[in-house]
Amino acid sequence: MTPDESLARSPGGRELGYLVLQAGRIVQSAMEEGAVRAGMSPTDLLALYVLGEHEGLTGGALARLLSLPQSSITPLADRLESAGLIERERDETDRRRVWLCPTPQGEAVLRKAGSMARAAVRDALAPLTTGSAAALAALLDEVVEPWITEIAGNRVTRDEPA
Repeated sequence: MTPDESLARSPGGRELGYLVLQAGRIVQSAMEEGAVRAGMSPTDLLALYVLGEHEGLTGGALARLLSLPQSSITPLADRLESAGLIERERDETDRRRVWLCPTPQGEAVLRKAGSMARAAVRDALAPLTTGSAAALAALLDEVVEPWITEIAGNRVTRDEPA
């Protein structure tokens, strides 16, 4: 395969990378719609969602996963902390490291706002059968999980022994 060849094309002739990019945009748009319906900033909901998926992240990891500049994370974290949605926790082994973690209130907001966003995502992905959606999730996990692990690492949570 030459560098100009795609990994695969859809039956309609679209390149795989282009399709994944546009699928991501569809999901992001649906998440934004759900956030607006829940009365939240799309960035705040997305940050809370990502933090909840990882039971907390460092600011640097959150910035990379959200594709935001590092300088925007402090104001974002300040806003979420002021609203009682996250808390900052010092790492027990490296006091210089600070984890951003959802609070119980943040988890409750995420459940409510997340359900609205998930409904919008479900509508966007409605053409997929349950089996196709599960297969797509498994395939994307093969690509995304190593990247997430590289960025976020494996944090020992509060409930797990060190």
